[in-house]
Amino acid sequence: MKPTAKTPQAIISLSLNPAIDLTYELNNLKHDQKSRATKTYYDPGGTGINVGRALEKLQANSHTCCITAGKMGEFLDTMLRQELNNITTIQIEGETRINTTLLQQFPPSQYEINAAGPTINPYQLNEIISQFLALCGQGIGILTGSLPPGAPENTYRNINIALQKQGGRAIIDAPVSVMKKALSSNPFLIKPNQHELEALQKKTLPSIERIATEARLICQQGTQYVCVSLAEKGAILTGPVNSYYGKSPKITAHSTVGAGDSVVAGLAHAFAQQQAPDQALKLALACGAGTAKKPGTQLFNTEDIANLAQQIEIKTLDI
Repeated sequence: MKPTAKTPQAIISLSLNPAIDLTYELNNLKHDQKSRATKTYYDPGGTGINVGRALEKLQANSHTCCITAGKMGEFLDTMLRQELNNITTIQIEGETRINTTLLQQFPPSQYEINAAGPTINPYQLNEIISQFLALCGQGIGILTGSLPPGAPENTYRNINIALQKQGGRAIIDAPVSVMKKALSSNPFLIKPNQHELEALQKKTLPSIERIATEARLICQQGTQYVCVSLAEKGAILTGPVNSYYGKSPKITAHSTVGAGDSVVAGLAHAFAQQQAPDQALKLALACGAGTAKKPGTQLFNTEDIANLAQQIEIKTLDI
């Protein structure tokens, strides 16, 4: 009898503050004048949602947990169920937020306006966290994005501690104040960008080597992996054995919204399949670049990933 393939670990994405992403493409903004959009996009959004959508494209063993509110929440739920096969939602009072992105062509510029979102009460927060933890089991839990009004800044820290107790691992990509609280719970992986790492470490990091060195210091304090995204310059992944740097493939970028979330999804999918760190970084960079190629908040085409990955060379830094 042939041995059966081992099922990849479950990956559960939590979105406590999802959004409807509204994107306008326009020629240019004019002061005190109406600007007409050349194209308009409506997409389900919020970082946890984007991670879930990316995992679906990667055909990962994934599930998305999120909160919806009001009529906008009903619209979001409809869009989500067109893209995600496995989703759990709870409804709260208020209205799901709308985040707006303006993509100006002349000169090329991107403007983003994010709303605060509806307030969650402690009972509702505990309800969605309990469902999230039950789905995670001993798998990977993705904790990303801003917290809604009513959720304390130590929310991700507390979830990570609970997840560790049941044998699971957390990947955290959050605002600096939230990530700082979570670091004391030693998550499996964090994904700051360069500016966020500089804020965490309270110093300017002008080189790849300096960034990797600071990531190493965080690992030495208990976090297993630190992935630092560097926009078009690529990303660094520092782990227990070594640090790796990969440069993003050359693309024509249309929108960076969702690119970082796609990096998180690529990392989670690779680690759930027990891939080596350098291969995890290569997949993550391919997913991020594939999303940056797309307009609005649309995510990568699955067919592009293999081609993009072939263009990425991973360098071992020995840091």
